[in-house]
Amino acid sequence: MARILNLLILIFELVAFIKVRKKGTKTIANYSVAANLFAVPVSLLLVILGQKGFVQVLRLTSASLLAMTLFVTVCILVPVAGGVRERLASGGALFHNVLIPVVSTLSYLFAEDKAPFLWILLPVALTAVYGCVMLWLNHTGKLDGPYPFFRVKKLGIGLTALCMGGMIMAVTVLSGAIGFQKQRRSDVKYVFVHGLSGWGSYDLLNEFFPYWGLSGGSIIRYLNNNGYESYAASVDPTGSAWDRACELYAQLTGTRVDYGEAHSAAAGHERYGKDFTGKALLKDFENSKIALIGHSFGGATIRLFSELLKNGSSSERAVTADADISPFFRGGNGDNLLAVVTLAAPTNGTTAYDMYEDRSFNTSAVKVEEKYEKNSDAVSKNTKPVLDGRASWDYASYDMHIDNALALNGRITTFDDVYYFAYPCSSSIIEEDGSVTPDPSITESIFMKGATLMSKYTGTTKGGFKVDASWQSNDGLVNEVSAGAPIGAASARFSEGSTIEPGCWYVMPTFRGDHMSLQGGLTKRINVKPFYLELAKMLAELD
Repeated sequence: MARILNLLILIFELVAFIKVRKKGTKTIANYSVAANLFAVPVSLLLVILGQKGFVQVLRLTSASLLAMTLFVTVCILVPVAGGVRERLASGGALFHNVLIPVVSTLSYLFAEDKAPFLWILLPVALTAVYGCVMLWLNHTGKLDGPYPFFRVKKLGIGLTALCMGGMIMAVTVLSGAIGFQKQRRSDVKYVFVHGLSGWGSYDLLNEFFPYWGLSGGSIIRYLNNNGYESYAASVDPTGSAWDRACELYAQLTGTRVDYGEAHSAAAGHERYGKDFTGKALLKDFENSKIALIGHSFGGATIRLFSELLKNGSSSERAVTADADISPFFRGGNGDNLLAVVTLAAPTNGTTAYDMYEDRSFNTSAVKVEEKYEKNSDAVSKNTKPVLDGRASWDYASYDMHIDNALALNGRITTFDDVYYFAYPCSSSIIEEDGSVTPDPSITESIFMKGATLMSKYTGTTKGGFKVDASWQSNDGLVNEVSAGAPIGAASARFSEGSTIEPGCWYVMPTFRGDHMSLQGGLTKRINVKPFYLELAKMLAELD
């Protein structure tokens, strides 16, 4: 959204300067024109480069200068000199003095990451420099105006100083209001990891359609604006839990992805991946208290990540020289890991995969409306791995089969110094006869076919695991019972007011919604911002 709004600013600027040029007016000395000239390269940088640190600072400056333009026009020039239409509603003035300042301010407040608050002094300093230059030009007779409060010979030193003081105070207040951020409420850093076919902050799509929040607006930005430092990782959309965990480590530490010598040889792909040197998600991972939050297959990713971070990998240590092995596989780290939170995660696998491989279950015998048959193609197409020559077990789709998920659980430790929370989702209805069906009012149409089949399935996996009726309630992609604690791990049902202890999985009350509900929903939109704010507060209290 930030890129779209800044592209709109650039379009408005082009229109405005064409209108100004046609009039042939020499207005370069005007504060409004100077502020708009400054806005052009700044908005262009954001459109091209995205919300990098220095771009955020420039955008704060630009938004503040443009807001000052609107303030001066509405509160000083119009009351003193009149000309409402000329200054606010016609020609280039409509764009320069009203539309662009409004769009710029709204974009920075609601669609952009914030620069550190101290940078509010930059637009104040630039305004002061501009004022001093204008005063000197008026004093030397090289310029008259362009505003009445710059006519120092006519106003006198005292009144001019008073006007200038008022202007500096005004831009300080405006800049402070635009750049205001709530104080950090916690030292915890919240790291969000997306699920299958997902994306994060390293992906261009996230700028326009954030995975965390979807059309309801960025959850990451919302939490940051409320004082909870949050980040969104970008791992392989269809990769295995192992590969994704390695990518998460590289992003958090600002290093090159190392999939491990043993793993990469067995899986049939390159050992090294993308290099995140200088592009770390966190500034100081080792000394930061971390809460990991994973949606869907992001749950398996963060659980395996915690295992490797703390215990490393014996198979990697066995074949890799000590000087060559990644610290991730050495283990002995992770004292800074506070909590692991899974959201609608196939922790124990999902029948969405196994039911199609069970010959005892006739999927064609289950009635599914034709419109849902067609819409379900979107899910199947987006969740299938793009085969690239690696081993068949090195994909998320493999890890999400029940037998394979349970085997993965057997390799992941529940640590006694980490807090664990699991949030299941369900969009199922229990009918009067006890049968289970999906609720179309809260289930996206793309999930309705899968949800219907899952709600009817019982059977046995290839490995002999019995899937009974308790697995039928689902969110369209993951079974409610599977999204709880890992089978066999210490667990408890969460109850308000109870003492929370590390080393135990707390199964939270089931969230009513489909698999995308905790993302904010697609067409079944849900305001999940309060949910994440409460989650952040709860985790902060554990620190």
